[in-house]
Amino acid sequence: MNWTTLSTEELEREYSPSSMVGDIEPFISWYATESLRARNNDEVRLIADLSYGSNVEEKLDLFLPIRLTNCNELPLLMFVHGGYWQQLSKNDHSFPATAWTTAGYAFASINYGLAPTSTIPQMISRSRRAINWLGEHHSQYGYSKTNVHVMGHSAGAHLLACAISPGVQDFDDSTLVTRPKRAILIGGIYDLEPISQTYVNDPLKLSILNARALSPQFYDIDPLVALDIVYAEYETNEFIRQSKAYAEKCSTIVSPIKLTEVENRHHFDIMYDIANTDSGLFQQLSAFQDK
Repeated sequence: MNWTTLSTEELEREYSPSSMVGDIEPFISWYATESLRARNNDEVRLIADLSYGSNVEEKLDLFLPIRLTNCNELPLLMFVHGGYWQQLSKNDHSFPATAWTTAGYAFASINYGLAPTSTIPQMISRSRRAINWLGEHHSQYGYSKTNVHVMGHSAGAHLLACAISPGVQDFDDSTLVTRPKRAILIGGIYDLEPISQTYVNDPLKLSILNARALSPQFYDIDPLVALDIVYAEYETNEFIRQSKAYAEKCSTIVSPIKLTEVENRHHFDIMYDIANTDSGLFQQLSAFQDK
């Protein structure tokens, strides 16, 4: 399918993940409820609202397993939330922390500012800044600087794909100093050109040229960052196409790279599997550190 052949109505539907679900409120409510539970978990040490930069938006939460055997070797997973660059926050995305700390990871969830107050280049800058900050402070919090993993969902996947692509310019021309060992990109958008023709662009205000300049599909990623690209079986055709196209492009640059379709899941409930130690997806992704 070529997105340029779609009508405005078709584009709006293809880039509305809720079109495959209907009411998304139960899923967003689940994120919030389980996040609160994770934040009150007695088996995890939560260090909330750490500043990774000078802007009020530049905050992250760090979750550390209380029972550690070798702190300095602990892998870290940094999570970047979705919400079409204009909704939700780290507080709604604490819910994976329990599962990942149980699996022996430190877990961080970041804020990056939202449109229209913040621009996508600013969000990319902040994603890079958060990764760098976490790398710089590894000894203070007891995880490994050389075993940093990053994960993003939806808009968060886009921001991370940009962050690990040196050619994508951000707001302040920042450089990624801490190289992630791996990026996990879930239900992402890697070409913003079609987005610029939909309602999603109302707060973003991207021109077609700006959209292309901020599309990781058209840039080479860091070849030393391993890549997991994940999408749900019940995504829209365009979301699935974008994941497959980005994986195909990156396969000529990155090794290892893995493309995974998660059966019987859609854009929102795929995140249940990220927070469930018994799910096949969680077991696949969390086992990477042992390879």
